[in-house]
Amino acid sequence: MNMGEKKAVRHIGTLLGTASLILGTLTLGVAATSSAATAKSFKACVVTDTGGINDRSFNASAWKGMQDAHAKNKNIQISYLSSTSAADYVPNINTFIHKGCGIIVTVGFLMDSATQAAANAHPSQKFAIVDDAPLGLKYHNVLALQYETDQAAFLGGYLAAASTKTGTVATYGGMQFPSVTMYMNGFVAGVRYYNKVKGAAVKVLGWTPAKGTCSLAKCDGTGTFVGNFTDQTAGKTLTAGDFSAGADIVFPVAGSVGLGSVAAAQQAGAGHSIMWVDSNGCISDKADCSWFIGTVAKGVEPSVRDAVLAAAAGKFKGGTYLGTLKNQGTALEYGGISVPSSLKSTIAGIARGIIAGSISVNPNKYPAS
Repeated sequence: MNMGEKKAVRHIGTLLGTASLILGTLTLGVAATSSAATAKSFKACVVTDTGGINDRSFNASAWKGMQDAHAKNKNIQISYLSSTSAADYVPNINTFIHKGCGIIVTVGFLMDSATQAAANAHPSQKFAIVDDAPLGLKYHNVLALQYETDQAAFLGGYLAAASTKTGTVATYGGMQFPSVTMYMNGFVAGVRYYNKVKGAAVKVLGWTPAKGTCSLAKCDGTGTFVGNFTDQTAGKTLTAGDFSAGADIVFPVAGSVGLGSVAAAQQAGAGHSIMWVDSNGCISDKADCSWFIGTVAKGVEPSVRDAVLAAAAGKFKGGTYLGTLKNQGTALEYGGISVPSSLKSTIAGIARGIIAGSISVNPNKYPAS
């Protein structure tokens, strides 16, 4: 089956048996019958990062995961609080603790300290955090939802390199954190791999990986960053600059800032496109689907959904969920721009190689262009 023929990442939880969530070496069994049979009302709450609930990226994806949990178990009552600045993290979390939320989902690595402090102060309170694994926890009441997005970003980089007409593509990030730079590292690796196997010289603007390996704990390099996940004007300016420098495909790893990149592509006109991030752009931003060549997606929706279902069923365990290509916790999803079936087939083969370990996603394994 080609990657483009798979269902969107939001549906991956149903492929894990009877709604089981694989957490590294842990398995939280959440049988559909047990969640449906929960008689007592259960509160599930999410605190967003500053991008807001409608960022069309990881905040929106986390909320969709909550909605999916409610759809599966009507006894789960869901609510959210949006953070307009970092100063809102602690009070928003405390508000939900006092309201008796059975599980509180915090969204993003910027909420690490606030989530860790609250979890240590309230050891009976269950938490899940998207894109982060707090290191200073005293208790096992936090489930870290993390994703090896460099695997799918490698596929996105290969797609971009195979599709560019100018020989130049670009990427930029919201802020320089490993969960952001991991995307960018994988993207560069995919372009470099394309150059190696095709004898090409496609250039990548916006990120130069450091030597060594990249992980969710450390993924260094130098590149272009907005400094936040909200400034769409900055995203438009950066992308317009990339287009002026010769790029025709841009990959923003910056939440709602990426909407500025879409605006820049629309202004630049035909022949310019965007690789979206986190949540399938043609689902989260249908009106702009024709500008997306694809999405490097992470399985926020199903992982949040299954964490909530587990908590509601009394089967929550702290630990780490790691989304990969193998368990479809990350994936390349095609957009509104037509991609030849032969290229999709090649990319599907590369995905199998990554899963098997025969193709490395480390950009330093390939010559820099």
